[in-house]
Amino acid sequence: MELRDVRRHNLQKLMDKEYGAGVRGAQSRLATKLGKPQNFISRCLAQPESPGAKTIGESFARDIEETFGLSRYALDAPLDLATDTISIEGLPAPLAQKIKSYRNLVDVPRYDVEGSMGPGSEPPDINMVVEHMSLDANWVRQNLTYTKLENLKLISGRGDSMAPTIRSGDAVLVDAGVTTVEDDAIYFFLMRGKLQIKRIQRGLDGLTIISDNGQYPPIEVPGDREADITVLAQIIYWWTGRSF
Repeated sequence: MELRDVRRHNLQKLMDKEYGAGVRGAQSRLATKLGKPQNFISRCLAQPESPGAKTIGESFARDIEETFGLSRYALDAPLDLATDTISIEGLPAPLAQKIKSYRNLVDVPRYDVEGSMGPGSEPPDINMVVEHMSLDANWVRQNLTYTKLENLKLISGRGDSMAPTIRSGDAVLVDAGVTTVEDDAIYFFLMRGKLQIKRIQRGLDGLTIISDNGQYPPIEVPGDREADITVLAQIIYWWTGRSF
């Protein structure tokens, strides 16, 4: 069964479960619940060969799942409506893996590590996880750019060199999968044995390390000295509520 047919079939089952199979006005009530015109829902439920039939797209499929409180991608797979669980048996391998790997929450470890926003801080003898922060997986996927979920870590910023962008004591979310300076961004890095959080820009012949606080002058790193900097991660979010 093609994906469009699976979605159409599951939407029909959801409507039948919610309002009763064959009940007059069910499409109208479903349309109201989903915030769509009745004609739109009717076209989504029509057989593919019917004139005006409409395919349920990716965005609408996710909206349906959210409205009915289903797991993400439930509409894309055979659904046991008695338990609202997804069966991946017989599905194409990529889709089965996508559904199987989906998480509602992302647990991000927080390390007892401080990145200096000043002269630099000593690396700890042991990187210890002190707690975990649970983030909504949908929020993470929609608002952050990262390499892999497993590369997301939390540390703390300390100092005033990145103010007002990042303030001392802010929780800082990093992507440990980024270990080179490819884009102008804020990085967590080791320089001269000290841990630092700074903005780094790549130029024609080397790097420029920049503090957002104008009281700290830029540091020029020529191309032949780039090896003096070990990039540990890219900063992708911090808890002043602003992303980068």
